[in-house]
Amino acid sequence: MSHGLTFTNNSDVVTLDSEFSRLVVIHKGIYGPSGGDFPSVVTSQEPPLIFVRPSTGGFQWVSLKGSPGNWTGFINGASGGSGSFFVAAYESTPTAQYGLRLWDGGAKQLFDNGTPCAQFTDVVTGWAYGGAANPSVGRWIYTFYASVPLNTGNYMLINNIAMNIPGGDTFSLLSCYWDYANNRIVAQLQNIGDFNGSSFFLPLMFAKPIS
Repeated sequence: MSHGLTFTNNSDVVTLDSEFSRLVVIHKGIYGPSGGDFPSVVTSQEPPLIFVRPSTGGFQWVSLKGSPGNWTGFINGASGGSGSFFVAAYESTPTAQYGLRLWDGGAKQLFDNGTPCAQFTDVVTGWAYGGAANPSVGRWIYTFYASVPLNTGNYMLINNIAMNIPGGDTFSLLSCYWDYANNRIVAQLQNIGDFNGSSFFLPLMFAKPIS
């Protein structure tokens, strides 16, 4: 940057500047069997990022409610399940009564010290194949496991998981569950038709809100 304000940490990594937005926590809440509603509308044009920490149940057919500039919540198609969530976006709102705010050259607010930030903490790309079952003619369920420490307070991004995965002339329905007893994430693909069921490459991303 040629002018403005920059903060760096002890490792000389830029943590805040007057050109780029931080990932900030917009809402926190509890979700139920069918999903969760945001306390107020999220006005970002891009879909907000939804991070969850389940107590029970899993995720399937996850989708956002609303439209660009008017995001209102998310839907979970899995039956049952509940937990906590937070919603994050690369935008800031005027929150604090005093402190520090930053705007970029286009008058977009980038930072408000009254808004907590979120930090990505882990990315998991490796999955172990757990086998396949054939519950009916032409229908297969493939199971995969990813070892993740689930006792660290991390939240998992669900925007990129629990959705249909295209594969040639068929699709696979993806479900995802937290296995606290074994410190792992369990993913299951339900597929009708041809599918290379022994390989799975979808990344898992985790983050924490920072006070």
